[in-house]
Amino acid sequence: MLIIEVELLSGRYVATAYNNRSRAEWPPHPARFFAALVSALHDNEPVDAIEREALLWLEQQPPPSLDVDLEVTEEVGRRRVLDVFVPVNDISLVGDVERPLREARGKVVRLSATSQTPEANEELKKANETVRKEERKLAVLLEQQQVIDEAPSKMALATAMALLPDRRTRQVRTFPVVFPTHSQFAFIWSEKIPDMLRTALDHLCARVTRLGHSSSLVRCVIVERSVTPTLVPDSDGGVVLRTVGPGQLARLEKEFNRHQGVESRVLSARPQRYGHPRIEGDEPVSVQGVFSSEWILLERVGGARLLSSRGADISRSLRKALIEKHGAKTLPASLSGHRDDGSPADQPHVAFISLPFVGHEHADASVQGCAIVLPRGLANSERESLLRMVAAWEGDRAVAPDGTMELASGTLPPVRFRRVELASKVSIRPGTWCRPARRFITATPIALDRNPGNLRSNQQGTGHKASIEAQRSIAIACERIGLPQPISVEISPVPLLAGAQPALSFSPWPGIPGRANRVLVHADICFAEPVHGPVLLGAGRYFGLGLCMPTPEEGPR
Repeated sequence: MLIIEVELLSGRYVATAYNNRSRAEWPPHPARFFAALVSALHDNEPVDAIEREALLWLEQQPPPSLDVDLEVTEEVGRRRVLDVFVPVNDISLVGDVERPLREARGKVVRLSATSQTPEANEELKKANETVRKEERKLAVLLEQQQVIDEAPSKMALATAMALLPDRRTRQVRTFPVVFPTHSQFAFIWSEKIPDMLRTALDHLCARVTRLGHSSSLVRCVIVERSVTPTLVPDSDGGVVLRTVGPGQLARLEKEFNRHQGVESRVLSARPQRYGHPRIEGDEPVSVQGVFSSEWILLERVGGARLLSSRGADISRSLRKALIEKHGAKTLPASLSGHRDDGSPADQPHVAFISLPFVGHEHADASVQGCAIVLPRGLANSERESLLRMVAAWEGDRAVAPDGTMELASGTLPPVRFRRVELASKVSIRPGTWCRPARRFITATPIALDRNPGNLRSNQQGTGHKASIEAQRSIAIACERIGLPQPISVEISPVPLLAGAQPALSFSPWPGIPGRANRVLVHADICFAEPVHGPVLLGAGRYFGLGLCMPTPEEGPR
């Protein structure tokens, strides 16, 4: 076992969340710590071969567990984030004199990775000559700057005055900070590192002085004592951290050759879900259906503000955009939802759902975001295929540097979304919909698989019989997604959850010419044992209809 302890010397951790500039990152991500080790590796040039080998060994290991303070919440341990206006860099006035050299070096890196044809070699030779030329130009410029100008021009004086901090224009910056109760945390790998590599890794740890912002000073050391993790890798966990995998060191080095610590960049990483460790011998406390808690989240950041009654339209547009990007005929049934002949798949597949703001006294049913819900047991190759589809779609639809995408169709007004790993809004956090419970109430109505009859009729018990049939249809729908039969089902045409919309507010489902529309009803469902969400029921479940929210058993029925 390998345990690396990190101590926050100032008692605070300063690192901005990669998907939200106004929030601090917590817990610290393993990928960020690995990047700090790589930085320490290159503090000494040329790099030590054994230290490099130690990092290559580390990137091959499974994601580490963490022993970290989990008491940090929105109210406790986080400093209130305020906008701070700081002077812009000098290059806004005198120009970025190093940019041509960085671009020339970046071209050399790109050409070095291409095939070694005579044409490519000739182009690489020219690129190296350009690098040497830019180096000479920069050296001359820096030498000239050391010479005192006895008679500066008015423009030179104006530029010099503008360089003073109190004269520069200012841009808004945020500095989110976490103050954990315990200033130490640890990364824990289960494999034992070879002694020679352990010594080299210990030397690297000794040279790591900060983690995150330069003001976040740390001490890192390999320890031998026993440590009990508080977060462990768990495919159903509610915390997503960035981790590393094979090739991470090479990717970081290649990226540095491009950005040189100046240009914008994104930390290469692999997302990994984490959860609380389970006590050995404990039995699962809840039953889970065919849908997993592994979601790809898209948070609404602008555009039209739509209600949940338009959620199915958003889901259909999202699915269409992704499928068109790849082509349905080349996708497995678990992703496309169809067999090769075009008929519906009889196996669980990916669901596209819109997530409304419901279940709160101030809820208004507005769509806060979307989720691509993966089925349980999805093969790794199919998961990677889906992630590639999403990445390609992001690249095509991005309308802003932060990855914001626009989704629209003939009947759907433009809505802007951004993919996130950790959602800032409670309504789009998987934990809101996936936590275990015995009672679930519909946030969006269920499209019944069978027509129960006239639910509104008062003639000769017709309405009562239709209600019984609707309850039976919902019970069967629960079993269809792998859940036990509920002990009670109550239906209603009006919402049973605060903020939800009436069934009549939703468009007929499926709304396709030539196909019969389904009856839409809200429901209050109770199980004899805890059930692990998400619970998606009925004919429209793959497009967000029949989305149920886990609810405490107390309260009016």
